[in-house]
Amino acid sequence: MECVSRYCSVFNSDSSETVAYNNPLFPAYVVYGLLSSYPDYSSISHWHKDLEFILIKKGTMTYNVNGRLIELEEDSGIIVNSRQLHYGFSMEHNECEFICILLSPELLHTNDWFYQNCIEPITESASCPYLYLRRNDWMASIMEKLDKIYDSFGKIPAKSLSYFELIDDYFAIMKVLYENLDLENQPRKPETSDLSSLKKMIAYIEEHYMERITLTDIALSGTCCKSKCSLLFKKYLRDTPINYITKLRLRKSLSTLLGTNSSIADIAYEYGFGGASYYCETFKKYYGMPPLTYKKNQPV
Repeated sequence: MECVSRYCSVFNSDSSETVAYNNPLFPAYVVYGLLSSYPDYSSISHWHKDLEFILIKKGTMTYNVNGRLIELEEDSGIIVNSRQLHYGFSMEHNECEFICILLSPELLHTNDWFYQNCIEPITESASCPYLYLRRNDWMASIMEKLDKIYDSFGKIPAKSLSYFELIDDYFAIMKVLYENLDLENQPRKPETSDLSSLKKMIAYIEEHYMERITLTDIALSGTCCKSKCSLLFKKYLRDTPINYITKLRLRKSLSTLLGTNSSIADIAYEYGFGGASYYCETFKKYYGMPPLTYKKNQPV
């Protein structure tokens, strides 16, 4: 059983995640994860075109989807729809073992008519940003298919036949969703202006996190005032803009901290901190230990 950490994921300038697919030429990401492998037991808020499927195997996790908190317990799961802001975390730092599967809708693009009439009604549905999964009724079959995808495709390297099986299971999952979601009475709606504004502000932070950023700068990037900026971060991310910047800088710094022999002072200045002492103080506040101690505790 391979457990994979994603705290060094790469994000694009629009804050969408560049997914590190198992095979770079085939848009599917299938891993078994531990929440403790993420700094501070939390991912960072992001979005991607891929549908995200999470199955909880042991423990619990909270998932934030567009500001709504969903409590996931053992043997439950969640589907996060395309382009939704989301992240998983544990405020209490409780361990959680889970299967994480990201699948691009493009895997189902057999032809334009089918994609527009059978796939996009699901992936573009504003009324269904996420779906809580439990092992009863029709959802049980989806969870069984997800388990099957992990069993066949989550191994490295995946066998050639696994690619056929994954696409077959993905089609079956979407067919179940199409049959059971009330799509005809829920027309597609454009993204809300608030969510669009927040994504622009996140994109601005992602592009300028190494620089000195003020609340005014962030608000202007989202074409809103400072108070609206703060309200949007609180509503969707349960955080302040300044805390978000700090956490992003710390996460970004991990790749250099763990992957190089750079000094703490150099890392601090590279990632937008005022100096080594402030970086160490902030790092310990969020991760419970100084950066060098954290580095020593990581498995080789």
